[in-house]
Amino acid sequence: MEKQAWAESWEDSNTRFHRPDVHPYVLKHLTPFALMEKSIFVPLCGRSLDLVYFSQFAERVVGVEQVEEVILQFFAENQLAYEKVGERYISNNLTIFCKDLFALTPEEVGEIDLVYDRASLVALPLPLRVEYLQKMETLTAPGTEYFLNTLEYAPALNTAPFSIAPEEVYGYFPNYVIKHVESPEVSHHRLMRKFNLHFLREHGFMMRKLHNASYASLHESASRRFYEFS
Repeated sequence: MEKQAWAESWEDSNTRFHRPDVHPYVLKHLTPFALMEKSIFVPLCGRSLDLVYFSQFAERVVGVEQVEEVILQFFAENQLAYEKVGERYISNNLTIFCKDLFALTPEEVGEIDLVYDRASLVALPLPLRVEYLQKMETLTAPGTEYFLNTLEYAPALNTAPFSIAPEEVYGYFPNYVIKHVESPEVSHHRLMRKFNLHFLREHGFMMRKLHNASYASLHESASRRFYEFS
């Protein structure tokens, strides 16, 4: 999904990335104990209820969403008081930046212990996906944990959410140790019915960054995996 298309999807009430509940993978793998004293970063956060869950147990939660109306809806729906300071919407230990993710700086985000990506990577086509991987490189340090959620389905669609198989994930994150923790087939997923898919799996990956990677290595890995498995 292109940057402008992301904004238009919310304006058109096309909220296909939004869930009305906390994701079950979050409840299973990102337990309250695992979140204690952690700083959580949620890119392209939308108005996800996962933000509320994280804020109940983590020390600090930072999201970024470029559509202001979505941020206002989030606080209204969850009855959370907030204050607006520049581009920041702040409610206790939760901060949501109203700006383009690609313009966000490490200084603004601060130290990150855990990245939660449920619908960011799958929303982006190449080359924007490569740009996203490089941005996450600049925002994270070695030792950062990363929970990634992807969809894999067939036949592949040339639209978001894009199908991303486990083999591609290993290519996109060559500098991470990756544990593949979830891969169930979801026969009742709305995409199955809408596009008459043969199958759909919802993958979960718990990862940890070992070292920084260069833009060239990320571009090479991402491009090779994309064309090899697309």
